[in-house]
Amino acid sequence: MRYSVRYQYSDKKWQVTDSANADEIMGVHGSKSDAYKHAIAAQERWRKYDPVARHLARIRKIMPRTLVVG
Repeated sequence: MRYSVRYQYSDKKWQVTDSANADEIMGVHGSKSDAYKHAIAAQERWRKYDPVARHLARIRKIMPRTLVVG
């Protein structure tokens, strides 16, 4: 996952950081759940523009739902 959540003991806050952009701080939150909501939303937003994720989505559409190996 590109975005991660870290707790800063000195500030007693949760930070959302972007690991692909030199750990840039994307947001600071007071609660852990708010920080995870932010990270997941940012990840989903980025997935639209990620060429690898788009390629995997296309592959998922053409692969069969079940695979029987006998």
